[in-house]
Amino acid sequence: MTPTDIQRLFHGVPGMFAVLRADADFSIVAASQDYLRITRTDAAILGRPLFEAFPDNPGLPDADGVGKLRASLQRVIASRSADTMAAQRYDVRLPPAQGGSYEERHWLAVNSPVLDDSGAVEYIIHRVEDAAAKARQAQADREQLLAESETHRRMYETALNSTPDFVYVFDLEHRALYANDALLRTWGVDDVRGKKWMDLGYEQWHADMHDRELDTVIATRAPIRGEIPFTGTGGRRVYDYIFAPVLGPDGQVVAVAGTTRDITERQNAEQSIREQAQRLADSDRVKDEFLATLSHELRNPLAPLRNAIALLRMDGSCEGDKPAEVLAMMERQVNHLVRLVDDLLEVSRISRGTLSLRQERVELAAVVRNALETSDPLVKAAGHQLSVDLPDAPLWLEGDPVRLAQILANLLNNAAKYTEGQGRISVRAWQDQGQALVSVRDTGIGMDPAEVPRMFEMFSRGNRDSGHGQGGLGIGLALSRRLAQMHGGSVEAHSEGPGKGSEFTVRLPLAPDTPAAAGTQPAQDADLGRTRVLVVDDNHDAGDSLAMLLEMLGAQVKVARNGAQALEIYAGYRAPVVLLDIGMPGMNGYDVARALRSRYPERPPLLIALTGWGQEDDRRRASDAGFDHHLVKPAEIGALQHLLATVESKAAA
Repeated sequence: MTPTDIQRLFHGVPGMFAVLRADADFSIVAASQDYLRITRTDAAILGRPLFEAFPDNPGLPDADGVGKLRASLQRVIASRSADTMAAQRYDVRLPPAQGGSYEERHWLAVNSPVLDDSGAVEYIIHRVEDAAAKARQAQADREQLLAESETHRRMYETALNSTPDFVYVFDLEHRALYANDALLRTWGVDDVRGKKWMDLGYEQWHADMHDRELDTVIATRAPIRGEIPFTGTGGRRVYDYIFAPVLGPDGQVVAVAGTTRDITERQNAEQSIREQAQRLADSDRVKDEFLATLSHELRNPLAPLRNAIALLRMDGSCEGDKPAEVLAMMERQVNHLVRLVDDLLEVSRISRGTLSLRQERVELAAVVRNALETSDPLVKAAGHQLSVDLPDAPLWLEGDPVRLAQILANLLNNAAKYTEGQGRISVRAWQDQGQALVSVRDTGIGMDPAEVPRMFEMFSRGNRDSGHGQGGLGIGLALSRRLAQMHGGSVEAHSEGPGKGSEFTVRLPLAPDTPAAAGTQPAQDADLGRTRVLVVDDNHDAGDSLAMLLEMLGAQVKVARNGAQALEIYAGYRAPVVLLDIGMPGMNGYDVARALRSRYPERPPLLIALTGWGQEDDRRRASDAGFDHHLVKPAEIGALQHLLATVESKAAA
């Protein structure tokens, strides 16, 4: 390769390069444009000896640039390897047009060999950098890094100081390195660097605890979390904190960073929620107590009313069909009212879906008639035409008669309310594939088919026009469906659309074809003529009417008005059966029961609680006090009569 070829090769190469021949003069073979520019020369230097073109500054007596560069080039020839020179001063002569004086320059140079085929050094590539320019660039880079670092620092500090949480860093000797503004304000200091826990106002136990935690984080390289109260400039607060290790490149802990959050308000809110929950629980308990008391108070007048109806029926003084029909109606409605009073105690069970049923064998036609009787006032008040189609053959169900009637009554009430005056309502019952079906169809306002599924949601009233003024809480359909499901059945709805009426269909499983048990025979056939009974009740009407009823059944009855009188009468009467009210003033029924059990252990009476208190806890307390049976006022006469007859039959045996 000729010198001209070499010059063409290096002329356009970026960087400051010169190619020197490895001879005694180190002649310049080629040079890059950048090299010519930085050395204030031109192509005229090509072919000239290096140190002729670039002599030392004669005005600088101790100049040694030529000597050091010559020594480096000789080392390259001798070692046939590159030689890197330290930064050195080597002034550059300006062109004659610029005065020809020397300009101070500092250089960094690397000299690299180019070997021929025999392995000897043929050329040396002389690469230089302006040390001052490089230093200036390095300084500029450092300043830029510092500026960027400062920008990042301000960004991070702004973020950390904008949070209400505390952020901090401690070194391995538990000295503070950093704390954000929120923590500085709490600690009441301007600078935390170098401070330890005690310097920051911590009590000894508190400082010792955090020191142990820092040591644990350092030893385990794992975070640790805690919760602690602290009294600072903001008073006593509660904090949740976490210490986490800061790891160096070698994986060792170099510091411990932490964050702390003030959870005082959260804890206060949680405490408020707990207190509110407790208040709600207390309110719910008070509500249950109120309902229990209300039920008890309602049962007291119901008991003599039921007894009076039974007395009228037994007396036989009512002649003709009409009084008998009136008595039957009164009895049905009193029984219905009794069951509604019982429901007051089951409000919580209804909300939890645990409403209990009183199952018995019942004929579908009787259920329909009871529902019709309940809804009759609404139907008549609106002037509706009612048609009823019942099958000739009886359809027997196994279920709760009152709840079954409630299902149909709800549907009839809705039909009456949401049908314009003088409308038509039809009730039809039939049998299909082991099921009894009852349809309630009306010519009322109807509903959008898309709204049908929502009509069975609790408290839903759909989009029925409020202009009909029928109100309601929206629980009737939901309750009807739930009651039907509890009986193994269903309730379905259908409507062709608004203004086209509605049809609700109830499906219930038929009862197996088994005869009624012998035990279902009316209890009034039993003979109570030999049974002595002591009735204890502070309600005069309830006690007297029950005594009259039992006497008409043949029993021998005495009545006591309070607990003390009951014990006094029993001492001389020794009735084998005691019907005992619970909620009496002074000595209550529990006290009387315990007294009878303790005074007459050899032959205690049969103790029957007859009370308005009917919750499970009341039954348990009665059993604990020594009662044998627990009946809720107003007691069903048949059940009471059957129970007394059983006692008499055992005594006769």
